Amino acid sequence: MYEELNQLYDISVIQNKFNQEKFYKELISSGELETTVITIKKDTFFSQSLDLGEQICFLQDGIACTYFQNVPTRLISKSQFLNVELIIGMEEMDIEAFTPCTLLVFNREEIMEHLFSMQEGVFFLFCYEKEKKNFLFNRVNMLHQKGYTRLLQLMEELAEECGTEFGNDCILPKCLTIKRLAALSSLSTHTVSLFHEKMIHEKIIQKEAGRIILLNK
Repeated sequence: MYEELNQLYDISVIQNKFNQEKFYKELISSGELETTVITIKKDTFFSQSLDLGEQICFLQDGIACTYFQNVPTRLISKSQFLNVELIIGMEEMDIEAFTPCTLLVFNREEIMEHLFSMQEGVFFLFCYEKEKKNFLFNRVNMLHQKGYTRLLQLMEELAEECGTEFGNDCILPKCLTIKRLAALSSLSTHTVSLFHEKMIHEKIIQKEAGRIILLNK
């Protein structure tokens, strides 16, 4: 069905009109869905406080990381849905709060009923799945890179997602430890430490007070 939509409609038009932000505004403005605001403590998995099989989370504030089969897959800090995969029939995931996270929690069945009652509901699912496929495609390509290149690419992506600009430099949040960078890049912590030493020598990064600073980014 999604392939047919891709052929019938201009994908850029669909992505512009039916993105996550538009979907979120539609849900809130409808006034038909019950929502709950909760805060997840840092270094805590969402499954300890939520039933991720029945609840859809929208990240309002904080930095979170999704896990699939206990492997970290994606770091998220921008406001967006975290587990709409439940609606399109994908396997459940877990999510870890790297910092305190504020969430707006929806009931999965209520979202599904509202989504499928909308004439344009399938377009929102199309855009969400398209976004996820693009991410996975880019992630597979990154994991085929050599270790040093892979780590640098990951750090640059994380800088864009959740870094803080400071002049020409970009400061990564303190929660991105060597252990977490190693897990996200499928490298050992020892290898990441060695690559960081090389990056410091090449003046690509510097470290201050436990934070990594990407220079001239």
